[in-house]
Order: sequence, then C-alpha cells, then structure tokens
Amino acid sequence: MNRFQRKAPCLLAVAALAIAGMLISRASMTAASTTKLKTATAQDQTASVGLPDGWTLGRGLNGFVHVTGPNDEQVNLGAIVIAKNASSGSGELGGEVAFALPFSASLKDKFTTILQKSAEKSGTPAPKITFASQSATKLPMCARFLGSWTAGSQSRKFEGVLCSLRPDFLGLYKNIVFLAQVPSSLAAKDRPIVEQIVESYRVTPAMFKKMLATYTPLPPHPAPGVPMPAMAPYQDPTNSDCFDYNVIRESPPWEMPMHCGGYQPG
Repeated sequence: MNRFQRKAPCLLAVAALAIAGMLISRASMTAASTTKLKTATAQDQTASVGLPDGWTLGRGLNGFVHVTGPNDEQVNLGAIVIAKNASSGSGELGGEVAFALPFSASLKDKFTTILQKSAEKSGTPAPKITFASQSATKLPMCARFLGSWTAGSQSRKFEGVLCSLRPDFLGLYKNIVFLAQVPSSLAAKDRPIVEQIVESYRVTPAMFKKMLATYTPLPPHPAPGVPMPAMAPYQDPTNSDCFDYNVIRESPPWEMPMHCGGYQPG
C-alpha cells in the first residue's frame, strides 16, 4: 500500500471535519448532541452516513450523499462540480461541465457560482448570498465558508467547504463540495445534529481516490523507448497517485517520481 492509499481516509476526514468545525460553535461542541444515528449506505456502496430519526438519504452515488431533514434541512457531502478553466460565459460547455471560470478565480467566487448554478438548474430564484467568514483548511486548495442566503421568501444559513482541484490537460477541473444549509430560524437547534451527520460521513478509499483523480482520464504512458511528448500530460500533479507529493507535502522535484513531474525514476 503506497503513502497515498494510507493517507486517503485521513484526507477525507480533514475535509469532513473541517465543515463540522464550521457547523457548530465551540460552546455547542462541548455539549454535542447524542442523538442516535442509523447508518444509511449509498446505492453503489461507495459512501455511508448516519441519520437521525426523521432524516433521510435522498441520493447517494459515487461518494456523494444528499441528506434531507424534516424541516427542509439539506446536507450535501462529496458533491463534485466540474468547471472549465476559461473566462466566465465562454462558449458552450456541454457534458457534465457546470460552468466556466478561470481556475485562478478565488474559492469564494467558485463557491458563489456553484450556489447560483445550482439554483438555476433547479429552477429556483437566484440566491442573494452573504458571507460571514472564510477560513483556510489544512489543505491549501480548500476553504471553509459560513454565511446565509435569501431567495424570495426563503432565508437559510449555510456552512460549507469547497476544494478546487487543479485542471486536467483539457482544462477541466473538479470542485468537491461539502455543504449544509438549514432554515435560518432553525440554525441554532440544528447545529448539533448536523455536526453528527457530517462526522459520520464515510467514503471508501477506492472511491476517494477516484474523486481526487483528474476528470479527463490521462493518456496511457508511452511504450519503452518512445519519446515523451513535450506536454507530458501524465505528469499532471492532480493525478491521484501524485496528490500526496504535490499538494499535501509540496515535495521538491528531486524527491518526486518522474510520472509526478519529479526527477526520481518511476
């Protein structure tokens, strides 16, 4: 088992616990809810989550779970939103690409766009978003957000984590979203329960590795003796087996294998 495989569950825990930390105050964390949870598993067995009485698993597939509460609370964990590294509104996107935005755009801009596109897709009014705070996580490509939004008569509080992975060689990049939103009037009451739900979220290591892999499959390695093309797309640092070197440890090239963009054989 390589270092990435050993660390994958830990990396997911960092992201999941990061949102949990935003969902509940220090005071309420000391008196966390002891509500009994019943484990629900995604249809394809790639993820699971604990549910209190009255809460249901609406959708679950490819590491993603969508949980709903009795008062229209919504918890989305592990949602992957595909974006194109291009100026906003650039041409037709097609396929699963949700929006175009330069990868260099701020995580706040990406998070805002994802909320707006989600409303557009569901046919609901565009939300007016107010951010209360933004903070960094232990993963440099992720950020935590706390805020609220209004749309028509709806008023909701949200807490979320967005992780934006580097573009693949076609310019498409994944955004992994962990988002909880509840009616504003229920925010204080729901926090301990939502914290438990988030902390119970689990994804299989194999699925998590796929979540971190590039959206576009990388070309096969050339046969021995065949010169590598100048672009060398398989040296893309977002390739899942290179994630630990390039993102977690930020290793210098002389410590990395060649297929991750370094100098070491392999």
